[in-house]
Amino acid sequence: MFRATKKLEPMFENSLWWIEALIGVTVLLGVQLGIKKVTNYLSSKANKELDWHIYLPQIILAPVSILLWIVGASYVVDIIGQQMGFTKALEYLAPLRKATVIATFAWMLFRWKNAVQKVFLRAKAQNVDSGTLQIVERLSTIGLVVLTALLILQAFGVNIAPLLAFGSIGAASLGFAGKDVIANFCSGLMLNITRPFVVGEEIMLPEKNLEGIIEEIGWFKTSIRDKEKRAVYLPNNFFSTMVLVNVSRMSHRRIKQSLHIDYADSAKIAECSEKIQSYLKKAPGIDAKMPIYVHCRSFGPYAFEIEIEAFSPQTKLKDFYPLEHQILLGVQKEMESIGITPATPRIKMESSDLFRS
Repeated sequence: MFRATKKLEPMFENSLWWIEALIGVTVLLGVQLGIKKVTNYLSSKANKELDWHIYLPQIILAPVSILLWIVGASYVVDIIGQQMGFTKALEYLAPLRKATVIATFAWMLFRWKNAVQKVFLRAKAQNVDSGTLQIVERLSTIGLVVLTALLILQAFGVNIAPLLAFGSIGAASLGFAGKDVIANFCSGLMLNITRPFVVGEEIMLPEKNLEGIIEEIGWFKTSIRDKEKRAVYLPNNFFSTMVLVNVSRMSHRRIKQSLHIDYADSAKIAECSEKIQSYLKKAPGIDAKMPIYVHCRSFGPYAFEIEIEAFSPQTKLKDFYPLEHQILLGVQKEMESIGITPATPRIKMESSDLFRS
């Protein structure tokens, strides 16, 4: 009891310590109020749709308030500890303050990153893809977490050089043991960077006899909904070694049909070809700037084979199929206008002497 009283005597002998602590707390409150006023002012002046400054109060106020109160509390504890002679315990206050500052700035960076992402997604910028934003957000999150952890350890006096060396050796070991996982991860990273396809596009994998719509591009696998509406999951590493056709990015769809004209109508083939070609050049839905072919392809077993080929900018099947239907009906009308009907297979039977009377 006597010893405790002896430690408390310097506190009452120097009565100015509490005034110093009160001034420090008052200054912190003033700084907090000033930061709140400034952030609210900048937020009110920002563009409500395209400026991340509208999120300044959310980004700054909570982290800075906690930082100020922790620093203020450590400042008061430092003053009281010095008055009571607890100098040994006060050695941990400086690393704690450094770690708090580092964690606070990391917290604000996380909030700023999320705010910028929200602004880009809300603005629906044409030059910014949501998948690119997603991968940048993930990579920046991982980098920020690792960097913050290393800085906090260094603030507490931990030598991070051995950790980095051990991390390099561990990374090499893990990479050797999980090479398939690493390969899928790297392939997923390249898919998000090069963008051969995005979510919602239709692709075709000829080697796998697979065609479907991309539903999700993950870090390790990609989800595809095939024509039978079945969910197909492929490791990302497959896309680095297989031929991939992006159906959604085609510029035109081709109309290709073969007509059969009877050998008896051979004199009308030239006129028929000209009329069909003229019709296709004027037909709505056909791109006249692309090649249009109407030509005799071969001599069939029972008729001439006339091949028709044209291109339409209607790439979606729901628009292309009705167009192809109308084009084929129009071609048939052009043939009927000059008295030609499509030839049909015929069987010629000859009677032999056995059946003659």
